[in-house]
Amino acid sequence: MGLLSLLGSLAGIEVETLVQRVRESAVAFAAIALFIMICVAFLLVALYTALEGWVGPIWSPLIIAGGALVIAIVLFIALQIQEGALKRRAEERRKEAESTALIAGAALNLLPELIASPAIRNVGLPILLYAGLLLLARPKSKPPK
Repeated sequence: MGLLSLLGSLAGIEVETLVQRVRESAVAFAAIALFIMICVAFLLVALYTALEGWVGPIWSPLIIAGGALVIAIVLFIALQIQEGALKRRAEERRKEAESTALIAGAALNLLPELIASPAIRNVGLPILLYAGLLLLARPKSKPPK
């Protein structure tokens, strides 16, 4: 904690004030969550009462449970789709990093032979460095999907 306080003071952040804000927010969010749970409980009781008069005492809890199960399945499927997308993005980033490392390794292996030639050293190297600078400085944009 001492290192965090030192780093925070260097960055102009008062760590103790920040920790106090987080604690106060945590209490507020816990109270909000409690009242949301109470609200959901009473909404379920009201739904049960309405369904009991309409379909009977046996079918009303089954309808509520079935609805909750459908919502849980939809959320599970959405989570699986999101995880799959995250894995695909991570795999794409890994492949891009591997290909970049492979190209960089090949370029570094050729560099001593290229520098030995005076024409390439005096003309080609500055052009190559400028082209590399342009490639590294360009903004990375993704094509629209």
